[in-house]
Amino acid sequence: MKFLTELIESLSSENSSLSEALLKTKVLLHKIGYKELAEWVNNELNGYPHAAKENIPPYRVLPAQVLANLISIVYQINAHPIPLGHLMQEEKDHLQRKYIYQPLAVLEQYVSNPDGHLEVPIPLEFNSLLGKQLNSDFKIQRAWSQISNVDIIQIIIQVRSRLLDFMLELQEKLGTDVSEEEIKDKINSFDASKLFNNAIFGDNATIVLGNHNNQTVNNIKIKGDFNALAAEFRKYGVSEKDIKSLQVAIKSDETAPELNEKKFGPSVKNWLQSMWNKAVDTSWQIELGMAGSLLATALQTYYGWP
Repeated sequence: MKFLTELIESLSSENSSLSEALLKTKVLLHKIGYKELAEWVNNELNGYPHAAKENIPPYRVLPAQVLANLISIVYQINAHPIPLGHLMQEEKDHLQRKYIYQPLAVLEQYVSNPDGHLEVPIPLEFNSLLGKQLNSDFKIQRAWSQISNVDIIQIIIQVRSRLLDFMLELQEKLGTDVSEEEIKDKINSFDASKLFNNAIFGDNATIVLGNHNNQTVNNIKIKGDFNALAAEFRKYGVSEKDIKSLQVAIKSDETAPELNEKKFGPSVKNWLQSMWNKAVDTSWQIELGMAGSLLATALQTYYGWP
């Protein structure tokens, strides 16, 4: 199929427009009869809705550094790092872990400036709380969470790589010489939806695609299977000691009333907190932005929560 071959060649070139490749992907999904899968493509092109934070892919959750402009009677210091040790973990998480909703074209514009970065303003009412560990002579004039240009580039790389993986897998299934007339027959010989989900989202997440009337769900097969859950966590460097601690925590929470409301029990919550702390101090070698989302998503799937 010439259209598919050209799309693969375009994705293989870093100099080609990724937004254009996404638009062509929409056309391809319609051609093969899987237009409902275009929701991810539309989200990357148009931006993700803020009301659907749980559907933000892990590669769009990035670490951020809290900076501020400080003033005193004599001095002014710009872009000074702010210590956060006095804050509650939930507050630090809110400031240091950012969901990136912007369209891909906007992110490409950000990274076109090699010295650029993305700033998320912190409301003025937080200045007093943030400044508690500062010298009393200084006051915070303006504070923000700053996301590195390099981390934003990783989003673009991830989208290109995942999309290319899907196209290569699709080409392998369809063959290189299939005509557009033959596509509908060949596409029925395999599960293109599963192929798409595995390539774009991987096997570590439960992703809902499609409109409200027609949804496709890709579930990893770990519901109630702790060995499968442990295997997933090993892929991301979770230690055997931490996996055993999680098993004890899950056992301890078997009768926790929170489970009836599809919420984690106290022991599992404490375990998640400890893992997040390890991501912060780098004793667990994983990107800070991925840690909480990865663990929570896999655990929700283990419990069988949608």
